[in-house]
Amino acid sequence: KENLNVGTRINGSVNQTNNGIIEKYCYNDDTANCTTYGGLYQWAEAVQYQNGATNTTLTSPSLTGNVQGICPTGWHMPTYAEFQTLGTTVSNNSNALKAVGQGTEMGAGTNTSGFSALLAGDRYSAGGFQGLGGYAWFWSSTENGATTAVSMYLYDIGSNIGFPNYNKVLGFSVRCAKDF
Repeated sequence: KENLNVGTRINGSVNQTNNGIIEKYCYNDDTANCTTYGGLYQWAEAVQYQNGATNTTLTSPSLTGNVQGICPTGWHMPTYAEFQTLGTTVSNNSNALKAVGQGTEMGAGTNTSGFSALLAGDRYSAGGFQGLGGYAWFWSSTENGATTAVSMYLYDIGSNIGFPNYNKVLGFSVRCAKDF
C-alpha cells in the first residue's frame, strides 16, 4: 500500500553500487520526498544484485520465482506477469491504483483497489529528477535484455496502465508483493 522507502539516501548525480548498503534516491535529493513518495532505485539495486545483476548485463542464471531484492522478508518484487494480473484485476484502469488526490480530471485517483499509488516521478540517467506528481514507474523483477527491464507506469492524466521496457539505470519506485 506504499512505495518502498528503504536504504540510505545518495545524491542523484551518482549511480547506486553493489557495496552492501541499500542505496536510494530521494526526488530532488530531498529526504522529505522519500518520506512522502518513497525512494527511487536503479534496477540492479532493487533486485539487490541477485545472480550478478547489473544495469548493463543479463543476470546469470536468469531471475525466476520470487525475487526478494530490497523488499522485506516475506515479500518480493513483482514480476511482469504479476503486474499484468494487477492491471487485469482493475480492468486496466490506473485510477483504481492511484491514491485519492493523485492525478487530474479524467486521470484522478479513486484508489478503489487499495494500491494507493503515489506519482513519485523518476531519477533519469543523467542524474536529475522529473515528473513528481505527473507519473509513477515501478520496477518489476523481469529483465528484457542486458540494459532493460519491464516496468509498470501510471500517469496523472488518463487511466492507462503501461508495461514498457526501460533502461535499468533509471531510478523508479518499487512496490512489493506478499509471498504465497
